[in-house]
Amino acid sequence: MTASLSETSVLQEVLIASTAGASEGATSLLATLAALPLQWALEMGAFLSFDPALLATPEMLARILFQVLLLIGSAFFSGSETALFSLSRLDLQELRRRRHRQIDTLQALLDQPRRLIISVLCGNQLINVAAVANMTGILMVLYGEERAGVINVLVMVPLLLLLGEVTPKTIAMSNPVRISAGLVAAPMSVWVRLVTPLRVTLRLVSDRVTTWIVGREIAPANILQIDEFRSLVDQVADEGELQATERTLIYHLLDAGATEIVEIMTPRTRTAFIDANLSLSEALERFKALRHSRVPVFRGQRDNLLGFLQLEDVLPLVLDQPALSNLRIEDLLRPLVVAPPTKRVDEMFDFFQAHRTRAALVIDEFGGVEGIITMRDVLTFIFGHLSGEAKGQAMYLERDENLYEVPGDMKLTDFNDLTNFGIWDPRMTTIAGVAFRHLDRLPQQGDRVRVEDCEIQVLEMDGHRIARVRVSRGGVTPKDLEADPPEPNPLEPVETNTASEPTLDDTGDH
Repeated sequence: MTASLSETSVLQEVLIASTAGASEGATSLLATLAALPLQWALEMGAFLSFDPALLATPEMLARILFQVLLLIGSAFFSGSETALFSLSRLDLQELRRRRHRQIDTLQALLDQPRRLIISVLCGNQLINVAAVANMTGILMVLYGEERAGVINVLVMVPLLLLLGEVTPKTIAMSNPVRISAGLVAAPMSVWVRLVTPLRVTLRLVSDRVTTWIVGREIAPANILQIDEFRSLVDQVADEGELQATERTLIYHLLDAGATEIVEIMTPRTRTAFIDANLSLSEALERFKALRHSRVPVFRGQRDNLLGFLQLEDVLPLVLDQPALSNLRIEDLLRPLVVAPPTKRVDEMFDFFQAHRTRAALVIDEFGGVEGIITMRDVLTFIFGHLSGEAKGQAMYLERDENLYEVPGDMKLTDFNDLTNFGIWDPRMTTIAGVAFRHLDRLPQQGDRVRVEDCEIQVLEMDGHRIARVRVSRGGVTPKDLEADPPEPNPLEPVETNTASEPTLDDTGDH
């Protein structure tokens, strides 16, 4: 019994001693943790300590002044980028209206955005690198080589972010017009010229790298400029500064840069040809019957073309019949001018001028004739809607707002401008093409197809070509109208010249 009590006393003493030791250890740990911030602060103070006398040397003062200038330069380039690219077309228009002295400089900078952005980035990066290098030199004098690297990161990262990026960009975004015109335009124009060798080199390298990654060259055109210009046109028109016809003309000019000539040419099926095997007198009679200003001449098959027979070459022979006996049809032919179907409409002005002609054959990649394109086609694409003489519109008949009769070769764009049906097809460009694609066979007179909520009925055929269609929308049925068609609206355009009987006055006919 006495032994048991002794053992119990010993255990209690051990437990008390253990508890006391644990309490002392916890207290010591808490004291150590509490002292860490102070210790780190003392160590950081010792780490950052330097001799103030080193700052008073001429070399150090020059370095500090240079560092301030570099930070100002970094802020200038960062703010310039934001200010210049924040300018809207209306801002530039307002500066031009006020005849600001820097408007021409600003316009010249923004007309070449890629050149501008590369120049700005070159300046910004060069100055930032110089600022980091100069700060490294300052810190090496103050702290030595071992500590300069770490301190440079701690100092330059906040400085460049705050003074070189965030602050100048925020200020520039708040007032881009005043900053661009008052502070940026003149010095940036000088810098763009100075940095030309470096910019050209970087651009060449960038183009090669981009081509290697993407696999093709990137077109230098800025597509967004067209959309911005359209928005500007809409804003100006809404303000009453542009008339509706002027806005339409601008739209057509913009569309000319994105439209291929295959969409506006006269297709092969509607192009008149003359066989070279005819005698000259027969060919001239055929030419007069067609009443075109120029007709392509073929031998054997229509893909084997020899040249153009033109009105100015034919008229002297009509007046001097005896001269026919000494000539062949080949003697009168003008050389062929050929254009690929992918050529854009706006390119045809220079194309026709360079070849001194007003017409060209459209040839596909296999050498087959797709059609003929003339200067009149190009001018009609741009100006035709304004005069009410767009292709196909001269033959349309409006039954009511939900029922139209139109020629099959009427362009979808023209039809949608005329109506509010909104028929669209990713592959076809004409109403007849849409009907043909949905039929999936040779069309016949009376065929009907459904296109969304519209119905297209084939009214007339010209061989295998759909000559005329009736387009209705909703629940409109044309049966009653077929029996007693109404008189055409006298205010609508009427057909005065059919495709089979063009006039010689129409210098763009084929």
